[in-house]
Amino acid sequence: MAAVDRYLKTEIEARALAFILAQGWIETIGRGSARSASLAAAAGLTPAGAALLFGILAAGGVIAEEDGNIVFTPAFIDALRYRDLLEAKLWFANFVASDVHDLFGTLLTDMPHFMRRAKVFELFRYDLAMAVTPDNLTATARWVGYTTVLTRYEAGAGLDRLELGGRRHMLDVGGNSGEFARQAVERQPGLTAEVFDLPVVCELGRRHLAATKQKASVRFTPGDLRQQPLPQGADVISFKSMLHDWPDHHAREFLQKAWDALPPNGLLVIYERAEIAIGAAPLPYSMVANLVFLPFFRPAALYMQWLAEFGFEGIAAQEFTLEMSFQVIIARKPA
Repeated sequence: MAAVDRYLKTEIEARALAFILAQGWIETIGRGSARSASLAAAAGLTPAGAALLFGILAAGGVIAEEDGNIVFTPAFIDALRYRDLLEAKLWFANFVASDVHDLFGTLLTDMPHFMRRAKVFELFRYDLAMAVTPDNLTATARWVGYTTVLTRYEAGAGLDRLELGGRRHMLDVGGNSGEFARQAVERQPGLTAEVFDLPVVCELGRRHLAATKQKASVRFTPGDLRQQPLPQGADVISFKSMLHDWPDHHAREFLQKAWDALPPNGLLVIYERAEIAIGAAPLPYSMVANLVFLPFFRPAALYMQWLAEFGFEGIAAQEFTLEMSFQVIIARKPA
């Protein structure tokens, strides 16, 4: 992910990169013989606009000039191996940037008011994920597609920290398109998985997995965790990047339902972003994607406290860094 994040440090760099992606320059420059003048003319750039755009891209390490042609740098060519991630992060950061720009004080002081005004929460419309209709599929696919790409690259780091040997069936709560479940069963022979999520999300998940080798090992169970108990029968229940969508009372209620659904010796897994920490370097522009969920990134200690109160044993947490701090918390229901 670092290969991608280096190009999302500032908003101006990200906007420039999004512009050339929209213009199809990735393919044009990749074919060779791309002159700056022809690129500028095709995009309708003014002379000042062209000078600024090419300057930003060169200073950001995206392009260079060789024999009069515009070419991509080796580092950017490496980043293009993760083009789906690059495009997803660019899209979402640029989408939510106005929320952070216009409502920054509200984000810091009045989160309920921020949630009412920020357009990011109009994107994550769970009410549109209840009935499977063409319009609801289109609306829900916008955010399911984004979170699927993130999970594609985040799943491995979490699964590396789990020992699922001997486990039979995993229930991934709020499992989105099934990407995390797919990678889990791909890694662990004999493991099957079930995704519990809203009906439209489940339909999109079936389509996502339709062409994969793991489709027969992952099933989707539509439901609404706010209104229903979790399905029985799993000896592992996981929450991957789901709990930070909800305030404390909902998150705690969902974990209680996991306790109720697990059998003795059942394993609970929480894989989440940790609290946003400011280090020696300033926050990059890409972090606007996470700032909009600022109050809901909880410390591992809080999750561990809740799990202990429910009665879980062997509670342990591991923290590691991707584009920010992540944590995997594991607990076992007593025999």
